[in-house]
Amino acid sequence: MPEIRTESVLDRIVAETRADLVRRRAERPERALRELVASRPSPRDFLAALRAPGLGLVAEVKKGSPSKGPFARELDHVAAARAFRDGGAAAISVLTSPAFFAGDAELSDVATALTSDALVDEGAPCPPLLRKEFIVDPYQVLESRALGADAFLIIVKTIPEAAAIRALIETGRELGMAAFVEVTDEAELVIALEAGLSEPGMGAIGINNRELHTFEEDLGTTERLRPLVPAGLPIVAASGVRTPGDLARMRACDVDAVLIGEGLTRGGDIPGAIRTLFPQPPS
Repeated sequence: MPEIRTESVLDRIVAETRADLVRRRAERPERALRELVASRPSPRDFLAALRAPGLGLVAEVKKGSPSKGPFARELDHVAAARAFRDGGAAAISVLTSPAFFAGDAELSDVATALTSDALVDEGAPCPPLLRKEFIVDPYQVLESRALGADAFLIIVKTIPEAAAIRALIETGRELGMAAFVEVTDEAELVIALEAGLSEPGMGAIGINNRELHTFEEDLGTTERLRPLVPAGLPIVAASGVRTPGDLARMRACDVDAVLIGEGLTRGGDIPGAIRTLFPQPPS
């Protein structure tokens, strides 16, 4: 008898995301989103930020997760983003799912604040912003740009068809955005590459060390998949990096950056958390 897998948290998230899309389209049609996009500054270059010399940090504004619930609900997302920027982050990731990650309007707030800072102080860096959301439809890519994102997440486990992934990537390219395509195993990596991700300028690969159905973490995922990624494709190791030893393992894999969220925000001292992992500023 074939194994019957019960609905996972991820399955429920995707189902609710698709259902919520109907409401969002009605409240803010595509025409309105395009008007917002036209008012935004040009997108920042997420891929160039990842390709900068050294090991980069993609720092994540994260207040909670499906597996652990809220753990930093009182986190000031704008202050956190500024601390990430001042700590040398190559890019900043912002979770926007209110139901599952305790996020909501954070992305727009962060984009507005960091852009304003850069206008006031010409020396203030303005790292590219990555929208972390369960993106399953081109509407959400347009929505991401309207909110101020420069890059957007595609989770292969949620849309395991190369053609569908390619359509999302192409929508992003039309808007000047980069795709951050996340995989957890070799089969998903194959799908991402079949979608054309290794073509110049298409996006970056994220190797997630967390299995998305069980939420178990294994840094060995990056160690196993890294050699299979074609040369020239920016690589980010995500999840499970909490200690200098964890970081050393990922650095040894020769990835371009690590994505860290909970490890920076849970303790309430973001500058201290960054210094613990990166005694020298990340780069």
